[in-house]
Amino acid sequence: MNPEESQTQLNRYVEQQELLLNVTRNIARSVGLSETIPHILGGIDRALNADSVRLLLTGAGGRWQTFTIGDQAEETASADVSIVDLVAEHGEVEISPANQPDLLPPGLVSVIALPLTAHQTLHGVLWLGFQAAHTFDAAERTFLSILAGQAAIAIANARSFEAARKRREWLAAILASTPDPVLVVDREQCLQLVNPAAQEMFGISDDDAIGQQIEQVVSIPEILDLLQEDEQPNIMDYTAANGRTYSPSVSEIRTESGEMTGWVLVLRDISHFKRLNDNMSDFLSTVSHDMRSPLTFMKGYLDMLGMVGELNEKQNDFVYKIAVGVVQMSDMVEKILEAGKLDPMTGNYELLREQCDVFEVVQKAVAGLAEAAEKKSLAISYDIADGIPIVNVDKAMLSSAFTNLVENAVKYTPEGGKVRVSVSLNGNDLVFAVTDNGYGISLEDQEKLFERNVRIHRKEWKRVKGSGLGLFIVKNVAQRHGGDAWVQSQEGEGSSFFLAIPLAGENIIGSESIGTESAVAE
Repeated sequence: MNPEESQTQLNRYVEQQELLLNVTRNIARSVGLSETIPHILGGIDRALNADSVRLLLTGAGGRWQTFTIGDQAEETASADVSIVDLVAEHGEVEISPANQPDLLPPGLVSVIALPLTAHQTLHGVLWLGFQAAHTFDAAERTFLSILAGQAAIAIANARSFEAARKRREWLAAILASTPDPVLVVDREQCLQLVNPAAQEMFGISDDDAIGQQIEQVVSIPEILDLLQEDEQPNIMDYTAANGRTYSPSVSEIRTESGEMTGWVLVLRDISHFKRLNDNMSDFLSTVSHDMRSPLTFMKGYLDMLGMVGELNEKQNDFVYKIAVGVVQMSDMVEKILEAGKLDPMTGNYELLREQCDVFEVVQKAVAGLAEAAEKKSLAISYDIADGIPIVNVDKAMLSSAFTNLVENAVKYTPEGGKVRVSVSLNGNDLVFAVTDNGYGISLEDQEKLFERNVRIHRKEWKRVKGSGLGLFIVKNVAQRHGGDAWVQSQEGEGSSFFLAIPLAGENIIGSESIGTESAVAE
């Protein structure tokens, strides 16, 4: 190679490097594909003087977005599909009359096509066409490869930026339209986002709050406690200075790799639901209390009917049926009141703890249902293990819950069956158990058995009266004491219901215990 040719090549190399530098700078300053791609196409046109330069970007639904430059760019569009397919299969390709003449677009004799790949994703295809024969030397190939690589990265970044912008706009619209206050804080508990509802609630502006420590903006200890990384207390609701009631909840923000980067605090406005719940609770309480008096009068006068004259057999039957109905109504009223007090969403009942003899609770429950068991020829027995201590519980509520368990067993066990009641120690738990040999309960029904107003429908139980509140009361009494209630059952083999409370904390007052007692009533 003579000095003149060497100088020409050197000049050309310098021009290409300057072009690459200019294109790179322009790409860096550009935002969006509409600004980025013209710089790429212009750089290629100036460097190679191609007659047709086409850049095809993949789109949704198989559609392609096209950018062009050059005198023959539009006339050669018919070759796009075949060239894209060829590049997708083979990568970089060169087309000439010598290798694949049938793929050459009209009016062109030399074509080179390159994939625009970034992050292992094909974002598009860049191809150049020449009307005259053109041999692509190593310098041109290197230049095109570098430019195609830059184009692919620029396109990927522009698309990511566009997607992020759209997501930000959508998120901003969602946050602006929600009536619930939303705050986002980072790991250092600096505010990164405050929606308009939160700004109004806390009397702050977005510009003043962003970047500030949350305790400098929000001075509510109950809410700040929720954002402690190691301890997040569960508060059911919070009443703000504006009189509205909110239910706070906190969710962690994590990256795809699982790294925790902050928290989202949402204060759901439950004022409307709180009013509805309060109204419903007040209504049920009023109605239930108002029903107590007439039911008491009805029961009293029924008991005195025999004093005013002897009743015949038919009259006695009528009186018995009325009395059963009054008892059922009274029982339902009591359960409605108890369920309302214990409901974790609407109730505000506080346990009235006192010393409680477990044997007394069991004996009273069994004795109270002995007559009902006798009418069905049920064998009902109870047993209390050694070492059961005197406990510090809400005796009335615990008695009600345990009575509900025994009552259900008596009501739902078929005639001639058996009901066994026991109290035992399981580790640090005091466990009440009621077992029957009835029809059993399916797994599907077991999952919802302790919910409010749930009754299991079965033809054998069609005549059994109930409110669907008994087991709801049982579970909530157990949970109020730090324990739980559950069932073990198999269809056709009977059921065992358990109520457990931990012998720890406020539930225990000493180590004294009662002796073993057992009795059988048939």
